[in-house]
Amino acid sequence: MDYFLRIWYHRGMGKHAYGQQPPDIGGRDLGLGWLAGVRHLKSLSATGSFWHRHREIQLLYCFKGEFSYEFRSLPPEVLTAGHLIVIPAGMEHRHLQAIDPAGHRVEMLIGAVRGAPRRYSLFPPSVAANLIADISGQICTPVACPRELSALFMELDALAESARSRSLPPNDLALARTLSCLILQRCAAQRGASAAPAHRDGARLMDEAVAWLETHYSEQIRMDRLVAYMGYSRSRLFDLFKKHTGLSPADWLARYRIRRARDMLSAGGASVSGVAKACGFASPQYFNAAFKRQTGLTPSSWRTRQRLAAQAAKAE
Repeated sequence: MDYFLRIWYHRGMGKHAYGQQPPDIGGRDLGLGWLAGVRHLKSLSATGSFWHRHREIQLLYCFKGEFSYEFRSLPPEVLTAGHLIVIPAGMEHRHLQAIDPAGHRVEMLIGAVRGAPRRYSLFPPSVAANLIADISGQICTPVACPRELSALFMELDALAESARSRSLPPNDLALARTLSCLILQRCAAQRGASAAPAHRDGARLMDEAVAWLETHYSEQIRMDRLVAYMGYSRSRLFDLFKKHTGLSPADWLARYRIRRARDMLSAGGASVSGVAKACGFASPQYFNAAFKRQTGLTPSSWRTRQRLAAQAAKAE
């Protein structure tokens, strides 16, 4: 299956291996020693994903979207808005069902601490090493971020985005270094935070809302029906839903419908228009557009890719 994914990926993504693109702000420019780079990761459409690993620790913070990760040796996890995740160096992983979805994250690549303090380091090597050990204490588990930490990630991401189009001036590089050090320190302090979804107040309520959407996903749902069923004000319900899932109810439902559609297409039998109707889409045209936006492929192309992958697996 990876063979077909690589063809799909390299047709649109150029010369760098998946997950190995150079950072937007490089380690040499940062001069901290322990930080190998910062990347602004934002996409409007899905691409292929396949197994890979990094030489450095990945510290990822999600601004928008839902990123499902699977690991060779650990259970899968879902990263949603307002949460961070730490993936250790050398940990083989990919996005669930081989789809790198649309969304927005920022990534810090954290390397080993060696030797004397670097020119711009705010920490001695021993302190940096201890902080890195602390953030590595809860690997591959999403952790909710307080508002102050989220604001630091937002500023660092804006600098990384700017670095794509121009060399950062000295003042901006100084700010990037300071933000990076503050983020490392604050993330280490978050080690004791509970895993995602971190906020347990209202969790039962959200389980009930999600169960209702899963039951009625094949219907033409207006969110007013969900609001009436739950008995909460629209604004309160939507705030709670986003707090626990990182998505609005409508966005969650759209993603769930596509997941069900992928399963039906992979199983074969039903036509594309039949799958569209069964999954609650108003028309095949709208289904095609929504499916391609989330997976990077049309429903027909997805079904073909799954069939070829199954044939290749049997041939092995």
